[in-house]
Amino acid sequence: MMPRNPFRDRGMPVVGDNFVGRSALTRKVTEVWQGTGRPGNLSVIGYRRAGKTSLIRHGLSLMDRSDLAVVQVSVIGYASVFEVFHAVASQLAEQLTDVPDLVPLVERVGAAREWYDLENAVSSLFKEVGRHGRFALLVFEEFDRAPLVLVRLAAFQLLRSLASEPDYPVGLITVSRRPVIDIETDAAGGSRLDGVLGEKCYVGTFTPDEARRLIARSLPVVDLSAVSDEIIRLTGRQPYLLHTLCSRIVDDYLETGVVDVVASYDAETLSFHEYFERLLDDIEAESPDRGRAALLDVVQQVADSPHRLEIRKLSNLGVVEPADGGFHLFSDGFAAFLTDSPALPPDLALEATPDEPRVALVVATEWKSRHGGLSTLNRHLCLGLAAQQVEVYCMVLAATDDEVSEAKKAGVHLLRRPAVEGAPELNSLLRRPELPEGVTPSLVIGHGRVTGSAALVQAEDHFPGSRRLHFVHMAPDEIEFHKLDRTDDVAETAEARTRIELKLGRSAERVVAVGPRLHGRYQNYLSDHDDHEPIRFDPGFDLTDPRVRRPPAGTPMTVLTTGRMEDSSLKGLDIAAGACGLVAGWRHERGLREIELVVRGVPVGAADKTLAMLKDWAANLRLSVVPRNYTPDSELLAEDLQRSSLFIMPSRAEGFGLVGLEAIVAGTPVLISEKSGLGELLKALLGGERAAHWVVPMFGEPVKDTETWARSIEHVLADQQSAFTRAEELRRELADNLSWAKASVALLTEVGF
Repeated sequence: MMPRNPFRDRGMPVVGDNFVGRSALTRKVTEVWQGTGRPGNLSVIGYRRAGKTSLIRHGLSLMDRSDLAVVQVSVIGYASVFEVFHAVASQLAEQLTDVPDLVPLVERVGAAREWYDLENAVSSLFKEVGRHGRFALLVFEEFDRAPLVLVRLAAFQLLRSLASEPDYPVGLITVSRRPVIDIETDAAGGSRLDGVLGEKCYVGTFTPDEARRLIARSLPVVDLSAVSDEIIRLTGRQPYLLHTLCSRIVDDYLETGVVDVVASYDAETLSFHEYFERLLDDIEAESPDRGRAALLDVVQQVADSPHRLEIRKLSNLGVVEPADGGFHLFSDGFAAFLTDSPALPPDLALEATPDEPRVALVVATEWKSRHGGLSTLNRHLCLGLAAQQVEVYCMVLAATDDEVSEAKKAGVHLLRRPAVEGAPELNSLLRRPELPEGVTPSLVIGHGRVTGSAALVQAEDHFPGSRRLHFVHMAPDEIEFHKLDRTDDVAETAEARTRIELKLGRSAERVVAVGPRLHGRYQNYLSDHDDHEPIRFDPGFDLTDPRVRRPPAGTPMTVLTTGRMEDSSLKGLDIAAGACGLVAGWRHERGLREIELVVRGVPVGAADKTLAMLKDWAANLRLSVVPRNYTPDSELLAEDLQRSSLFIMPSRAEGFGLVGLEAIVAGTPVLISEKSGLGELLKALLGGERAAHWVVPMFGEPVKDTETWARSIEHVLADQQSAFTRAEELRRELADNLSWAKASVALLTEVGF
């Protein structure tokens, strides 16, 4: 049996026996609750992926106090201060079941809608806990997100009171990338809480001994002690980078039987650079215009730097380290990244060899998205690959001069392949493209049944030395049965189209499935002994407009969805109309603002038919229904989203759902079907409880589904401010974790390109 890579947990919180030392930091954390009585307070500060969460969880695993309830809350998971304290109160009740009269107090916290009521309810709750000789330790993770949630200075004052005044049996730990005083100032223009968090725990790099202990985890597979100095020099003992490089070294060793630190480092350069970019973003966010300057002063060994204060801050966090009376950056790789110098130290540099050009040929039909999500994903994929220094040529049937120019500015060369007179349109994609002299693609990419066959011809007939990737965007077995007005045998068509996808996929180097839902299905399809595991490709949530959205004013409130009549069952247009019809009735009975359902995606000339069908499904003449033609104009969709109070995607089956992604990125509140790849992705990233804000269950029963969606829609529309606050929180969290650049890097890394 192939031994397991002991570093597979990179990027995840490390628990149990895998936790490495950090004894000094662990002591500082556990001192908060050691002994008896009220626990203390602590601010845990460190840049991303320094191991803050692992440290806290490790410390808590050592605690042995039956009188102390530990409440852990990730601030990023809640839309308002009311939700945060309700979560705190609920966790207390779950742990202190022996404290009488606690449940009514928890219910008071949950019922509070005004600040005065919340403050009194929270105060009463914790006083009751103290009267029974019990204590509480509140751990607030992702505290950098507090400005989106706590908002007012009074919220920080309440936390300060709980953590300092004698009436309350409370200790407080905050976990953040920035000092709490900066977070408070951003949120409310002043500081109340920082004063009681005087004790700071800075989480930076490992000590040399800790770094070697982590490297020693390789011993079940291979002994890396002889190369530990090289590994430490390249990673700078940064926990995530150390995990990343060790994981790659072990993977390469399992494949080749050779330990080659330099080659493994080179293979992970993209991962290192992505981390360095995010680190710089954090540093610049804390010290605008001064953070990078301080780092460059360290690199250049400026004797009397005007940025001494920033350098001392960076030293606390392990980004710079003392050396010979001065400072140096934590790793040579980071220094090289900053100065755009060679990435490796001279004594580790490889012999200079000319770089082999990385050229990708992508076979598509269009550049702008005139025909749906496949084109949207292809465009972002091409741009993402180009951003990673891949020379990208994209074949399309047609493109305007503006599109060609726009793509070229981003590093993508559009190759127009107009149809040959008398031949099927897609046949033009089978012809060899006219590439510049000496340019030969080493990677060819096709999309599903649409362009997968043309990509096969390009790879096998025209560029036989290239490798081919087959992207899959849908599962015929899921969607064909929901299409209307069929004259063919649905089962036969679904099976035939699935066979085509699998044939194209099996003849490619790898299948690339968009999102978790399709990945799971194609894992099942590709289960034969000779099949390669499909690659999962999660689209990016890059923000296009950083401004915070406001709920739209005026009447009626707009609920937006998309879909064509021929796909109405698949897209759940009957559910959308029926649910909005119910909501319109409920709101009329209570004298609330009217709502309007806007359906974008109607084919030209089909508006009357669509409107009649939607009104029939709505069964409520009070609901205003507006069908809008399909448009490739991204600005029109952006305007739709800006005017909408809610975007809904009640699909009965959806490979992914890029239009839902676009709504999230726009900051519009969304409700997404759990039968979609996007819904599954949100549940996987956020957990079922948090994802329930945005992901709606589907039962396969029209009446029940309609009622469920109606309740979800009404819940969002009933409190627009909270809905938009949650939407802002969601889009920023997803933008931090899933970008097109990250997706492109992961894909290139997976295929070794």
